[in-house]
Amino acid sequence: PEKMGQAISSYLANHPEFLVAASESLRQREQLARQQAYVQMALENRDALLSDASPSVGPKNAKAAVVMFFDYQCSWCSRMAPIMAQVIKTDPDVRFIFKELPIFASRWPVSGLAARVGEQIWLSKGGDAYLRWHNAMYATGKVEGAMTEQDVLNQAKGYLTAQQLADVRKAQQSGAVHDALMANQALAEHMGFNGTPDFVVMPQGDSPDAQRVSVIPGSTN
Repeated sequence: PEKMGQAISSYLANHPEFLVAASESLRQREQLARQQAYVQMALENRDALLSDASPSVGPKNAKAAVVMFFDYQCSWCSRMAPIMAQVIKTDPDVRFIFKELPIFASRWPVSGLAARVGEQIWLSKGGDAYLRWHNAMYATGKVEGAMTEQDVLNQAKGYLTAQQLADVRKAQQSGAVHDALMANQALAEHMGFNGTPDFVVMPQGDSPDAQRVSVIPGSTN
């Protein structure tokens, strides 16, 4: 065994490309295993991912849905926002579901405020108004703490009453908005998401096919 070990060590020392190839192969297998795990989690949490309780645009009976978890202070979410806006325009037969996930609220409280306002706009005005608000927030270009509470309130004035704005400014501990955000947080944890943006693309039919489900997890900014 000792001679065999020396021979292997000598071979690897003289052929480092073998180690590189082996490492890449292992990494690919690990990535495939992670992706398969994400897909399985998406199938197990399908009802929650496709829930009518979340803001959405597009036909409810669409054959396919795109689910996005995001934070308004996430710089990568901001970069994806105009791309998603264009995709929504070009794919009107797809349902797009928005999961507010203010993971940066502890660092930048405005993140939590923006999420609460977004959920309230959805509850009060519906999907089209929500989408306009969503795009307008990212169009400010203010991310990673640059956005202020007044920025959010100024954007929201065209959608909510003064009383509704006063309510969502509070750190709500109950109610529909609070419950929606808690549900999103729990779902993200179940899915194993620890950053934003996260995307899940899946069919809405009765018998979902794992091969038609795609999960793209985000990373912490």
